Amino acid sequence: MDKKKLTSQTLAAIFLYTLFSVILEKDYSWDTIINELKEGVIFGIVYAVVIWAWNKYKKKQ
Repeated sequence: MDKKKLTSQTLAAIFLYTLFSVILEKDYSWDTIINELKEGVIFGIVYAVVIWAWNKYKKKQ
């Protein structure tokens, strides 16, 4: 998987996580948005590592 595709998928995951978290929280203050964005970035990093490892494992087989 090339870097552009991995980056775009990671950014989409961060955006969607943050969006859904804020909607489900039903609190639209800046503090909530920033907090959910921080959690989204952590989720995005974990997601990127898992996708990268999965593709690396798939290529070996």
